[in-house]
Amino acid sequence: RIIAQGDKAESFFIVESGEVKIMIKSKTVTVKDANQEVEIARCEKGQYFGELALVTNKPRAASVYAVGVVKCLVMDVQAFERLLGPCMDIMKRNITHYEEQLVALFGSSMDLINPGN
Repeated sequence: RIIAQGDKAESFFIVESGEVKIMIKSKTVTVKDANQEVEIARCEKGQYFGELALVTNKPRAASVYAVGVVKCLVMDVQAFERLLGPCMDIMKRNITHYEEQLVALFGSSMDLINPGN
């Protein structure tokens, strides 16, 4: 596991090689095991993940797992903020779109707001 849902956000990741899967625990999805995760996305070489929690200053909304061998560039929050600079406002606007997509999939944003509960 690279990221655990509910953890504090301290880094941003860019996939250099391999593939990762992004999984979320959702209380709105009917499953036998309440802790079962549902795959919501995958990232491959050149794609990134971990920005949602850094931009919103909230705990991680999802867990991320390596699919086989993966190599990622890891950037701490200070470097992430320096890199984005004035683009941070654009990222914050895009976060609303990400949340809308997850609400469409899972029916509620409650798990995004309080992922540890």
